[in-house]
Amino acid sequence: MNVPALGVVEGDARRALDKAQYERFLPIVRRIAMRAARRVPRHIAVADLVSCGWLGLMEAFHRAAPGMAPEEFEAYASYRIRGAMLDYLRSLDTGSKHMRRASRDLSRTIKNLGQSLGRAPTEQEIAQSLGMTEPGYQEHLARLSEAGMTRLELFDFDHDKVDSGVEPADDALAHRQLADALADAVTQLPARLQMVLALYYQEECTLKEIGAVLNLSESMISRLHTEAVHRLRAAIGRE
Repeated sequence: MNVPALGVVEGDARRALDKAQYERFLPIVRRIAMRAARRVPRHIAVADLVSCGWLGLMEAFHRAAPGMAPEEFEAYASYRIRGAMLDYLRSLDTGSKHMRRASRDLSRTIKNLGQSLGRAPTEQEIAQSLGMTEPGYQEHLARLSEAGMTRLELFDFDHDKVDSGVEPADDALAHRQLADALADAVTQLPARLQMVLALYYQEECTLKEIGAVLNLSESMISRLHTEAVHRLRAAIGRE
């Protein structure tokens, strides 16, 4: 997918929408883009995500049923905006199939170990099951983090497909159910991992800031975040 320049897409949107509509949806597009940018590799520009979000918004206006209530349309538009961004990110996926497979293998290993042990596995047990040393396991977590395999948003790139046949109401229900499952799973994590997630997702701290709070290096925080995300995926069955 070739992403048009940001100004071009926004210009098209302004010509298609009136000023009030443009000002209403601009923060929504940018907010969704910023949230997505926190969970993808650093080389992906927020501006490109915003550009794709405008394409999704225009698609929403094109596909929306006549007479749709404003609140209902806003939910539907947000759905299409996220979908357009996910389509763009998938189009960049030329070299990450191996890392996605490694990410799924890690979550599956954690899940299988948890079922066989009747408790959460230790890092040593996970490393051994993967045929790695503990330092090798830490390096593996670092590679997964660098490849962007730490996404925790409710639309998981490897499992959820944005399909025009899915009703927004169904999506909202699935969103709530997954959010509840995630909340339960977080309480089962070691305290240090819970702290990392709370600071990152709730307080919106950077990895460097979290490292300063916990007196750990930024690279260590990145690895802890990666491990926490994969433990959560294992817990909610999304390995």
